Amino acid sequence: MKTQKLLSTQDEMQTTVQAVDLFYMSRVLSNFKSIGLKELEDHRLQDRVDTKFLFDADSLPQILSEVQQDYAILEIKETTLQPYLTLYFDTLNFDNYYDHHNGKRPRFKIRMRKYINSSCSFLEIKEKDNKDRTIKTRMEIRDISNRLTPDQYQFISQSYRLGLVPLKPVIWNRYNRMTLVNKHSLERVTIDLNFSAYNQNGFISWNPFAIAEIKQSSRSLHTEFYRAMKDRSIKPVNFSKYCISMALLTPQLKANKFKPNIEIIKTSLQRNLNYAF
Repeated sequence: MKTQKLLSTQDEMQTTVQAVDLFYMSRVLSNFKSIGLKELEDHRLQDRVDTKFLFDADSLPQILSEVQQDYAILEIKETTLQPYLTLYFDTLNFDNYYDHHNGKRPRFKIRMRKYINSSCSFLEIKEKDNKDRTIKTRMEIRDISNRLTPDQYQFISQSYRLGLVPLKPVIWNRYNRMTLVNKHSLERVTIDLNFSAYNQNGFISWNPFAIAEIKQSSRSLHTEFYRAMKDRSIKPVNFSKYCISMALLTPQLKANKFKPNIEIIKTSLQRNLNYAF
């Protein structure tokens, strides 16, 4: 089975907008105890509950200084800010996008993700189930491709609600991620900076926002990162990088349920006016 319409590859896209000074942020993170991928294994949390936040990245250095005694930082190849590259797939009718828009459970995201510094790539399926848990399954692949192989289709069909259906690549995104690991409990916090997304319609950058996600085996509001958010009146948001990017770059998609988050982003959104095909 072949995918349908193909997107340009990441090498053909212009994606060099950055607003957050990564050198300065790396210096802030140097105050954390560092851990490697092997030590992260106990905090993978492939079956978890998630809580997301969207906030101004200017407040991040102070937040990090407040929590540094309670969290360690993932370091790979002497780097604490890891570049990620992701390609999302959806059905010909955008069923995954609309399931999220309409609040349907279970719902799915299907993507290929490249963890650039560790030289690993995976085909990943994320399910949000009826108990509000996120369950992630994945298979290692050689590299990101805008075509799914028969073996990859078979892997997807084992977990995916719709089974064996045609899928097409619909949007790329990239960002730099820091991963904090709680020293005292089973909690991981990821914070994404310099997020950008692009497809055949164009390119967007979400600067100057930071996107934080608390991942826990069971929800607890009493960790230091939660307290840092609460102290600044930063409230959790029901937020999908995939869906908001699709809504912004694919205007024919229905998006009224996403309008509150879209309006927040649009107030500071930087746009690249050069369209790539």
